[in-house]
Amino acid sequence: MPPRSNSISEHRSDIEGLRGVAVLAVLAVHAWPELLRGGFVGVDIFFVLSGYLITGLMWDALAKGKFSLWDFYQRRVLRLFPALCTVLLFCALAALFTFPSEARQIGKHLAASAVFSSNIALWQEAGYFDASSESKPLLHLWSLGIEEQFYLLWPLALPLLFRWRQHAFKLVMLLLLASFVLNLIWVVPKAKGTFFLLPTRAWELLVGAGLATLQRHGSGSRGWVELARRWSLHPSAARLPDVMAGTGVLMITAAFALLDKHSAYPGWWALLPTLGTALLLAAGMKAWFNRHVLSHNVLKFYGSISYPLYLWHWPLLVFPLLLGFTMENTLRVFVLVTSVALATLTTKYIERPIRFGTRSPRTVAALGSALACIGLSGLGLKWSDGLLSTYPPMVREIARADLAFDYSDYRSQRCFLDLEHGPAAFTAECWPTAKSGKGVTLLWGDSHAASLYPGLATLADAKTGNAEGNGVALETLAQFTKARCPPLDKLPAAASRRCSEVNEHVWERIALVVPDTVILAGYWSLYLNDGEPSEPLLSNIRNTVQRLKSAGVRQVVVMGHLPTWHEPLPRALLRAWGRGGGVPERMLQGLDARALQLDDDIRVAMSDGVARFVSPIALMCNALGCLATHTVNGIAQPLVHDASHLTLAGSVALVQLSQPWLAH
Repeated sequence: MPPRSNSISEHRSDIEGLRGVAVLAVLAVHAWPELLRGGFVGVDIFFVLSGYLITGLMWDALAKGKFSLWDFYQRRVLRLFPALCTVLLFCALAALFTFPSEARQIGKHLAASAVFSSNIALWQEAGYFDASSESKPLLHLWSLGIEEQFYLLWPLALPLLFRWRQHAFKLVMLLLLASFVLNLIWVVPKAKGTFFLLPTRAWELLVGAGLATLQRHGSGSRGWVELARRWSLHPSAARLPDVMAGTGVLMITAAFALLDKHSAYPGWWALLPTLGTALLLAAGMKAWFNRHVLSHNVLKFYGSISYPLYLWHWPLLVFPLLLGFTMENTLRVFVLVTSVALATLTTKYIERPIRFGTRSPRTVAALGSALACIGLSGLGLKWSDGLLSTYPPMVREIARADLAFDYSDYRSQRCFLDLEHGPAAFTAECWPTAKSGKGVTLLWGDSHAASLYPGLATLADAKTGNAEGNGVALETLAQFTKARCPPLDKLPAAASRRCSEVNEHVWERIALVVPDTVILAGYWSLYLNDGEPSEPLLSNIRNTVQRLKSAGVRQVVVMGHLPTWHEPLPRALLRAWGRGGGVPERMLQGLDARALQLDDDIRVAMSDGVARFVSPIALMCNALGCLATHTVNGIAQPLVHDASHLTLAGSVALVQLSQPWLAH
């Protein structure tokens, strides 16, 4: 968030209003994502405002010979730390009432936020099995991380630019262009990093910095100055501010209307809010829109509390969900009203008294110490696994399963590839050496297929004598699985990158050594949008089965949908234990009706015998719910790690129930 400057805001009340527009857009998209899907570009507006205001202040201080790094960083501490410490302290205390996995994650983010590296932490943990954004109360601080990383470097560079101020604008533009090009190159292949990291976001702050530089030092060209002077005398020059402001408004409005979370962002799209904001800033108070709309008292009020409001609103939206509440409209409105109230109180009684009070090294040191203590408390939550040891042994395995998805049993990074990897990442063990395909069973699919591997491996071990086995056994087990990569002849839009390469590799291996049996498994509902009919997907599955049969595969087994819940099952189990003191063997509440229906649809599609159909839901579920735990020696073991992916115990349990259909 850009700091407010009394000297600027007195003359540019439109900037305060523009802050208000930005923060209200962010609140709208977070509270009602379908109402203003592109509201997240409010953060980009803040980036431009920040670069413009702070660079302008630094240029003015340099021109007066009063620029000081100590003074700059002291002002940043006094501006940012009071409200930030208040909100982080609230989150640290609220984390004590959440489950261990959530408390540990909040602790990690508290520690990262204390050193302004939330964006880096979020980038590192972003992945297929990462917790959803709705469970991260400090997710929004990624933008603060980018800003402060920028301002660790920019004040060091600006005095150097001041020495060559006749060329300063050109140099700023070169830096901007380099960052923007990196953003374009990486926005698709490295989407998470492009979104979260400074090198591909710095150009947005540099748009504002460039405008501030242009207004003070021009391009360093006398010809430019003369051209600007002549233009100012032209009759049409009076209309230019309104044209610029109108164009800026249209660009920002287009970003609100056209963008959503699926857009390749930032990329080219980010030019809409950033250049739109720059045009509004350049238009100034001469523009009618800036004088009468952006300078309205309502927008100015929200602009004046924009920083603490941004800090407060997201944790208050997330914590009710973590505590088991349903986020209905009434609760959303209450949360946003509370956010405004807390932001107002924070501004009046915490932020302004500290920021505009006595500027002493003691105040700065106290604020730094407070933030450091909060960061250390976050590390304590992280290192203690969210205070896991406070849970009784009976449910500790459930809590531990929710802490971290240990999918090494899936043969991750070897035979189960992540979202970005292609077929070259498969290792030799994925297809054991066999002279022919006789006796070979191939497991093919996405993460749901990979979750079957531990159970299937027990059957293969039984055959080779590495483990005791009862009933049937597999002779040779092969595995080609990749996250969000369904085993289908025609890939749906939701399939991950390089999925087509992986599936083509599988078809080549099948043609080379025809397996005796192929097991097709997938997170089938993941490839259907809400309300989308299942017929095209069912036809796709049938076509894949028929192609396998044409390739000479003797038997094709199609796995239906795994039991799926709307929230991580261990969390639901812990909540049930907390209410009644016991751990249920089955869970009915929270089951995903789409998964149940789709499993039945696949059963009907396979009813003509084109393939063997195995229904995990029919095997694991009854009127009382679906199998959720298996208790051994008083210790309850969860069968599902998150909302649907099987744990080792769950995989073994399902495969044992499925033996007549899965083995030769």
